[in-house]
Amino acid sequence: MIGAVLVTRFAAQGWSVYATTRRRDRVDETHPYLDLSALGASFGAAPGDDLPKVDVVVLAAAVAGIGDCEENADASRQINVDGTLGVAKAMAARGAFVLLLSSDKVFDGAVPLRSRHDAPCPACAYGRQKADAEAGVLALGQRAAVLRLSKVLEPNLPLLNGWATTLANEEPITPFHDLYLAPVSVDLVARMVLQIATDRAQGIFHCTGAKDHSYEDLAHILAEQMHRNPGLIQPGSCHSINMPAAARPRYTSLEMTEEQSRWGITAPAFEATARAIMAGL
Repeated sequence: MIGAVLVTRFAAQGWSVYATTRRRDRVDETHPYLDLSALGASFGAAPGDDLPKVDVVVLAAAVAGIGDCEENADASRQINVDGTLGVAKAMAARGAFVLLLSSDKVFDGAVPLRSRHDAPCPACAYGRQKADAEAGVLALGQRAAVLRLSKVLEPNLPLLNGWATTLANEEPITPFHDLYLAPVSVDLVARMVLQIATDRAQGIFHCTGAKDHSYEDLAHILAEQMHRNPGLIQPGSCHSINMPAAARPRYTSLEMTEEQSRWGITAPAFEATARAIMAGL
């Protein structure tokens, strides 16, 4: 989702863009082959030799499902840590600036508005993998940055489209009242990535909503914009599907003081983000 938008946005700003692919049938001059799960086969003995020389590398590929990382810790770590850092180190050695897209899950979700100066304290395998990848990328020094993201929304998400279809049929939906998010739009993420890449800004950056709200709150905004009866929203609990604690943190928000000071980018309000996304459904 994010990678596809970044390709379009970078190109629109006049950048020459390469988008790696792990699908052999899609390889061409602007889509070099790269499979993070089989890095040795992709890179050979001299990492990076088969990739073009570039100024900036954005590491957007990952196994992002918390459940997938818990159930397949070794395989997901090979992609999220080993393969990712293999690319990062190889491309930094070739002179590229490296930006890793990370997650609020490097924290345990116990408190809101986590600072970039707080030590990572992940409560799940995905968070531990991202924390390790962050450390490896930041060790590259001035050629590296990390952008932590909270939940990224865009209109094509199956959950939102499923809700919209169900409400359109005047049928009830059951969003969780005890599952939280501090959402940002994929457009804001692209803006942040472009800014960091353009400035070659080193360090840790955050892109997050201003405050955590429940998925029930998200559903109510959708129903309002669709002019549907709010009684069709029948909230349930994420405990009903035995969702692990690590996948349902109480807080996902991060502080954005540096981003506001440097670029004038502030954490968007929940309602503004949700309405903008819903308008695109």
